[in-house]
Amino acid sequence: MNRPVRLGLIGCGVAARELHWPALQHCTADIELVAVCNRTAQKAQHFAAMAGGVDWYTDIADLLARPDIDAVDIVLPATDNLGATRMALAAGKHILVEKPLAPDADQAAEMLALAAQYPQYVCMVAENFRYASAFSRIQAWLASGRAGAVYALNWNALMSMQPDNRYLVSGWRSGQEFPGGLLLDAGVHYVAVARDLLGDVVRATLSPTQTNPQLGRYDGGALTLQSAAGATAQINLYFSSHTHQQWQLTVLAENGAATYDGRTLVLQDPSGQTRWERDDDDGYMAEFRAFAHAIRIQRAPRSDFEQAWRDMQILTGTLAQPCTWIDFA
Repeated sequence: MNRPVRLGLIGCGVAARELHWPALQHCTADIELVAVCNRTAQKAQHFAAMAGGVDWYTDIADLLARPDIDAVDIVLPATDNLGATRMALAAGKHILVEKPLAPDADQAAEMLALAAQYPQYVCMVAENFRYASAFSRIQAWLASGRAGAVYALNWNALMSMQPDNRYLVSGWRSGQEFPGGLLLDAGVHYVAVARDLLGDVVRATLSPTQTNPQLGRYDGGALTLQSAAGATAQINLYFSSHTHQQWQLTVLAENGAATYDGRTLVLQDPSGQTRWERDDDDGYMAEFRAFAHAIRIQRAPRSDFEQAWRDMQILTGTLAQPCTWIDFA
């Protein structure tokens, strides 16, 4: 395929408007948005106008029936991922679906089965942290060997989130059909990076908390991971930290350290110190380009369904048995 991938977008909510569309505007050499779909006509029309007058639909089947659409970007509640993915693959479309892969382990297994049933199509999860420049730089720095073996990761993500937050008002993240709540929805980001930097996780435990019931069953937790190589990660993810906010990643290696606060990355090793100021959009553009590239070369992307499940299972497994060490193969 020598032309841009022709993309249909399914779901015109806040994530599509504020995260996906700004990135797509910078990826026109790789991806062309040609149609959008939303069950509410007003939202579909508004998005279509914002995107320059592309076609719009209220029925997913109508969008999928178009033979000129190569792929779809599914930006729906995770509870709807399975149904939309099944329809799109049956219609012969490549899949980019928002994280997390599914609301629970059972539906995740069905998503994996669908990907195996349709190996001719790219099935990718939109895990933007996996493509963010800062984390890619840390990964490359560790791979260079300058800092020696990595042995610890600490990540404090302490946020103040209110029930009227624009990502919460839709309700699905705190509903019974999505039992992992905010810890699953946001937590997969942090687990994805930890796995990329430390390697496969073999044991994990989670101590969840509930401070504000309006945010769901849990609105925070301390997650501890152990890697196959013997490294440890501590991820403190809290959404009701109203008097103190912090977002800080620290990675320790035998002969160096990396720190990142969402703006500035500092790498320290025997060769000296390197500072880098964030110059990307947290990986959204890069993930779209990776999706288009995977379609062109017909090869699975880094963030395929299998990797997304490996991220997700750490949280579903530990949420099912809080404060208990869970082993992962």
